[in-house]
Amino acid sequence: MGRIFGKGELPKALLVVIATLGEGHGYAIMQALKERVGGRWQPSPGAIYPALLALEERGLIAAEEREGSRVYRLTDVGATALTEESAGASWASLSARAETAPKRVTLTQLVRDFQADLPVHATALSAEQALRVRDALTMAARQIRELLSQRDSDRDEGESNG
Repeated sequence: MGRIFGKGELPKALLVVIATLGEGHGYAIMQALKERVGGRWQPSPGAIYPALLALEERGLIAAEEREGSRVYRLTDVGATALTEESAGASWASLSARAETAPKRVTLTQLVRDFQADLPVHATALSAEQALRVRDALTMAARQIRELLSQRDSDRDEGESNG
């Protein structure tokens, strides 16, 4: 998957999201950011919180503890920086990249989708059913491991040839 955020764009995006929300805790900011890029990027605390801390240290946002959560809001300095940096142009570029980027899919999401497709009422299995389902799941897990290890070895091979 290609990069959604170019160098320096995540902090600008965070400023826009916080300005839009008025204020918000980290999870709300991550959810709003995810929505703004159409689900093509999954914000992680490891990316978001350091960026929020850097914005706070620069005086662009302020944070306060409220009911066990850190709530962030734009400062006057942040609002001025946001208008000066032409956030609209940044979002236009970001949106264009987000629209063309493939949607991120994880193994966990696929397993959850699989689980959601299973019949809920079939909780009690006969011994034979349990054995056959276990065999099918074992075979599926083996095939998935093979697919993932092949992808990893293809990637490693590409890196050593590049």
